[in-house]
Amino acid sequence: MLHHSISENFPNHFQRESLDLVGNLLPLSSSGFYLVGPDMRHRGVVLRNLPAQVEQEYTRHYRELDPLRPALFERTDTRVVCMDERLTEAELLASEYYQQFMLPLNHRHVADMFFRSDDDIIAVLTMLRAASLGPFTPAELALLRTLQPFLDFTLSSVYLPRRRRERATLGQRHDLTDRELDVAELILAGASNKAIALELGLSVATVKTHLQHVFRKVGVASRTALSARLLGDLGSRNTER
Repeated sequence: MLHHSISENFPNHFQRESLDLVGNLLPLSSSGFYLVGPDMRHRGVVLRNLPAQVEQEYTRHYRELDPLRPALFERTDTRVVCMDERLTEAELLASEYYQQFMLPLNHRHVADMFFRSDDDIIAVLTMLRAASLGPFTPAELALLRTLQPFLDFTLSSVYLPRRRRERATLGQRHDLTDRELDVAELILAGASNKAIALELGLSVATVKTHLQHVFRKVGVASRTALSARLLGDLGSRNTER
């Protein structure tokens, strides 16, 4: 199952299409595409064939144990990396990360594709395989390295600028702060208050306060009405162009 926004156009259409593309090119058990904030926290996460709570568990307990975490590649030119290139099989299987996080999900092989702005990693597409699918082959990794510049160009020149324009449209129309926009985006993606709190590093009480401010400014009283209003705003903007 692909977990995605209730909107086909906001905010994660490119991420979903990219996951579909790599899923059609390579046999995968599951995959994910997430944006990376300046604090290395995940933003705008889209998962394919993974339960939503996996992202929360990873962020809360396992991110610092991940041998492929973006922070390790921040000042490199690495574009595609494979877990088997970083660790021997014995090292991986003995690791806490594998035993507690990968194994319960039936994951054995991982390849990550990094997207950068200058030296900073701004997004990651992660591809996961069960042991039964075998390791990523040199030919498959070469294919991913060939594909990366195309996805990187689309992300940087089309998707992220559109995402910024959409945020600006909603922010200006409803006088929303950056943090209120963060909350609104996650509401559109179907996230619970608890999930929003975890992703943004806030308390649930603070999320509720931000959400009440958003309701008041947009002039709605429920999450469903908020989503409908914001998606309508974006739809009317696209029609006007």
